[in-house]
Amino acid sequence: MSSLAAFQDAFAAALRDGRPPRGYGDPARLEAGMTVYRNTVFKGLLDALRANFPTVERLVGAEWFSAAAHAYLEVDWARGPSLMAFGEGFPDFLATFPPAEALSYLPGVASLDRFWIESHTAADAPVLASGALADLPPDRLFELTLRLHPSARLGWFPDPAPTIWRLNRPPAPAPDEVQVDWRAEGALVARPWGDVVALVLDAAGFAFLKACWRGEPLGGAATAALTADPQADLSRHIAAFIDFGAFEPLQSAIGRPGP
Repeated sequence: MSSLAAFQDAFAAALRDGRPPRGYGDPARLEAGMTVYRNTVFKGLLDALRANFPTVERLVGAEWFSAAAHAYLEVDWARGPSLMAFGEGFPDFLATFPPAEALSYLPGVASLDRFWIESHTAADAPVLASGALADLPPDRLFELTLRLHPSARLGWFPDPAPTIWRLNRPPAPAPDEVQVDWRAEGALVARPWGDVVALVLDAAGFAFLKACWRGEPLGGAATAALTADPQADLSRHIAAFIDFGAFEPLQSAIGRPGP
């Protein structure tokens, strides 16, 4: 390792650990200069968390969020050059953060903020046209495999985190007090036409899309949806997903790992 690389590694470690690097001069004199760099880096990471999780901050307030972010930075640190990618572990952190214990929906909201970033930065790709399935015979239709758009992110939550997230996600104005049905929900977040959009899913819709994500044919996805809810209106679900832009065109569909 070159002397420059060794210094850079020591400098980065000192920023994380709060101690001046060893072997580069008097520690007491180094500490004053390191404090300036450390505060600058720390402020940058806090600002990145605020930018990456705006819905979480809106729900808990700036002071609470700042305290949580400081605690998070004790256990995680930026590992790459893009601050947009920072905070991947923040939803899991909130699930174990004692002050968030009463806010059971908060880790889910944080996961959806994370979905938004991943969808926003995903590769551009065309979408399945609205009439693409209209002329297919039934036997061909049920053998067909629909692949989710590359920007699609899919999740199931034990509470109405998707509804709470949609109501509070900036830049939309903060809603007046609303009544939310406390039940499990799914969410589909994607960027099919340039802007990130989202759907709140019931159990049947989530089961259908999850089966598609796993690479099951349309018949298997339909069975999964009806198992989740025997009264589900499959035609309505499929039409809504196509209109949303959830799928790739048939000729460009490729397999990807499931959620």
